Amino acid sequence: MTTSDPVITAITIVCLLLMIAGIVLTFMSNRWAVAAAYAGFLGIGLSVVHPTATPLIFWGVAAAIVIALQYLLPVNISSSRRGVGYIAGATLAGTFVGLAISHEWMIVGAIAGAILGGIAYSRTPAGAVMEFPSSKFLNYLCAKGLPAVVTICIVGTAILWLTALYSVK
Repeated sequence: MTTSDPVITAITIVCLLLMIAGIVLTFMSNRWAVAAAYAGFLGIGLSVVHPTATPLIFWGVAAAIVIALQYLLPVNISSSRRGVGYIAGATLAGTFVGLAISHEWMIVGAIAGAILGGIAYSRTPAGAVMEFPSSKFLNYLCAKGLPAVVTICIVGTAILWLTALYSVK
């Protein structure tokens, strides 16, 4: 064991904790969920896995777009937690179902999960105010679904990298 092994292990643990925090914050509809997940993703990418720069840049731009959109949304929408559990939970499920197939299907599964979670919530008595199908529903689904999809897909990509790295050893 070299002296860098404990450091790499510590970095990996901190990055995994950041990504778990990102998932938890997604369920709480916090605008910094994607930043926490991306920080963990970046740490794993730069210290453990060493991928090409393309996925790091792609998910970094996606995270920046999500954070910018969260600031541009009206306060009553960005602070609302209505249906976020359904949307984030279904996004998480769709991500891992897609991850069982491939990385591309992970993204498709996350998007499908967010849509189905939004529809499921709109069918509950509390979700009747979403007026499915309407532009109000679509706007709210995009406002809450995009951050969930990007955050959970960032975590899914990191899990894919770590699984590939540690399954070789």
